[in-house]
Amino acid sequence: MHGTLAFLLGLALAVLPISARAWGSTGHEIVAAIAAARLTPAARTEVERLLGDRAGNALREAANWADQSRAASRGRGARLHYVNFPRGECRYVAARDCRGGRCVVAALARHARTLAQDGERQSRAEALRWVVHLVGDVHQPLHAAWADDRGGNDVQLRYQGRGTNLHALLDTGLLRASGLDAPAHTRVLEREQAAPPVAVSRWDGGAPVRWAEESCALADRVYPEGRRVEPAFAARTRALLEQRLFLAGLRLASTLNHALDPTLRQAPR
Repeated sequence: MHGTLAFLLGLALAVLPISARAWGSTGHEIVAAIAAARLTPAARTEVERLLGDRAGNALREAANWADQSRAASRGRGARLHYVNFPRGECRYVAARDCRGGRCVVAALARHARTLAQDGERQSRAEALRWVVHLVGDVHQPLHAAWADDRGGNDVQLRYQGRGTNLHALLDTGLLRASGLDAPAHTRVLEREQAAPPVAVSRWDGGAPVRWAEESCALADRVYPEGRRVEPAFAARTRALLEQRLFLAGLRLASTLNHALDPTLRQAPR
């Protein structure tokens, strides 16, 4: 009986759609908070005008809008939150990896262009919410990883005595195990994270491609050797994820500053 139940559970997990919730709500809020602290005065004013609240609150609320809002998913689906590559291939080919522009790379570039242009407030506010979320998404290694295991969703694991899958472990499990909420975790990263070894480049039209390829190059490092998540792997992988969160926050700030500050504006191509 137990074997049958296990088989049926595995079968159900195998047909679930790929998770679109990179980082979970906590991770996305961390990225937003790191970015909010680094906005230029002009960009901060424009964020507040578009979203109608103080920038820190507004970006935190915006961070998970694309996962939670029906308007965000209408006619679009989960595909805008990730890009899948063939196993071992981290070179982005739009015609192969992002058909019809339905992946995180194209979606981020598209919404960043809308945000940087003079246009109707509602459409720019929606674009801002997407940008805040998708910059976080593209920095989660399994949101730019292998198609053959659906970004780690098909990799079943045991962590802290419970069943999970690799994608969920990176999205939420390892961060939740820290016992910190988003504000506390943000303070830890602000205190402990040095400038990342990866350059924080100015926004340009090629940034989403570079960021996705960079995440893909890290993907093999987040696969455990066995099915049980050992403490050393958990600690090492959480450190990598925290670096990605911090870097995503720095790059989100750069993206928003260049889209919203007229003195820096470089409209994404």
